[in-house]
Amino acid sequence: VQRWVNSYAVGRSPKTTKNAYGFLYAVLKAYYPNMHINVSLPQRIKPRLYVPTDADIKAIIEYCKENDRDMLIAVYLAAFGTLRRSEVCALTVEDVEGSIIHISKALVYTEGKDWTVKTTKTTSSTRDIDMPDFVIKELPTEGRLVNLTPTQITHRFGRALKRLPSFRFHDLRHYAASMMHALGVPDVYIMQRGGWASDSTLKKVYRGVMDDYKDKFTSKVVSHIENISHEISHK
Repeated sequence: VQRWVNSYAVGRSPKTTKNAYGFLYAVLKAYYPNMHINVSLPQRIKPRLYVPTDADIKAIIEYCKENDRDMLIAVYLAAFGTLRRSEVCALTVEDVEGSIIHISKALVYTEGKDWTVKTTKTTSSTRDIDMPDFVIKELPTEGRLVNLTPTQITHRFGRALKRLPSFRFHDLRHYAASMMHALGVPDVYIMQRGGWASDSTLKKVYRGVMDDYKDKFTSKVVSHIENISHEISHK
């Protein structure tokens, strides 16, 4: 079985190989319940995600201010409030109370080929987000906060990127989580603000390395090491 796994893995992704092995194992166990197999599967490939920088966020906001007010609000809610597209599109003025935005629903595409407001993705996704005053002041006074569907957000976001590195609207959540993590915000608070049930997603995906913060902290590390070396040389 190990030889088959090694051969099957050539030219295929670790996930495909794992799924094929899982199917084979299930079939073999059905015929041989007492059988035990121990094989080594290909190592999972770590996803390489681009995490938007502060400069990227500023550039997108500047573009949206001049060209697309709905997208400006959508970007604010995603980058500073960690909201998903579906959550952004389901919000109305009734969900805003002072500086607090209540997240309790999502706009999703149903089997009937229509957009429908449903509950949030998970129970943890139902949450209250405290937003800065400048964001609250941009919100409309009646109706929906953003008059777009999730699909329209994706298309319009592509226009907003223009000369910036290519990334998804959803990556604004990566930015929000990574920014909070870089600033030393405890994981439990990041999880609550972003609506994640556990920190496993944070550890696997959302703790991306933002280049501007990486340079800042790398400089601090190098400086500390140089100070240690300087003290040793003087001794």
